[in-house]
Amino acid sequence: MSTLLLDIGNTRAKAAWLGADGSVGAVSNYEFGNEPLADWLNRLTHDNATGTVWASNVGGEGPAGALNDWAHARGVTVQLVQSRSKQLGVRCAYADPTRLGVDRWMVVLAAAARKTNCLIVDAGTACTIDAVDATGQHLGGLILPGVRLARSALNQRTNFQADDVATDPLPVLGDDTNPAVTLGAVHALLGAIDRVCAGLDWADFDGLLTGGEASVLAPHLGATWVQQPDLVLQGVARVACQDEADLG
Repeated sequence: MSTLLLDIGNTRAKAAWLGADGSVGAVSNYEFGNEPLADWLNRLTHDNATGTVWASNVGGEGPAGALNDWAHARGVTVQLVQSRSKQLGVRCAYADPTRLGVDRWMVVLAAAARKTNCLIVDAGTACTIDAVDATGQHLGGLILPGVRLARSALNQRTNFQADDVATDPLPVLGDDTNPAVTLGAVHALLGAIDRVCAGLDWADFDGLLTGGEASVLAPHLGATWVQQPDLVLQGVARVACQDEADLG
């Protein structure tokens, strides 16, 4: 029976089938509010006999409940991945790993498979920055508001009514309040990334960009950086493969 991988975020979800070689198959995307989660899952699994769903969920109890109801009706087993102090040879920087978002732990696990120093930027509703070194030691990270969230916060708490604007090319300064808000948010994220890079002082590292706003940051980072849009699913796949190996 096939194994389905799920990445449930704050505003959207992704799914892919786990390949026999541990790879992540073609990815399907889901936006909350467009249709019931169960309908999307039914379409995904229509032609596949699904045995287990491995899921990373930071979307809260609503999506978790919908997933469990769907799985119960279909006779499917759900395995929720969790942040751990040590897993797959990777050691978490947090004294209490349950305080680390599971999506962050999954991207750290995925990046650690490279066996290099890695800096991971997951640019979504929130933008997280995490570092893991070549030995598998997670060094910790930062959490910042993403571009849309920062703009929304300013719109709600001030008289600004800023809209989305083009950021490639990226001006140093905005010539109106509207671009100034978005440009400020992008510069803030790029500045945080630069400061982390300088603080780590790694001679070589792999920079990995993932998340819905990765394309906003990518043009303004160097050749060291590559986009890996399905990094959370790659981490989930590693956990699922390890579990199946342990059982087998």
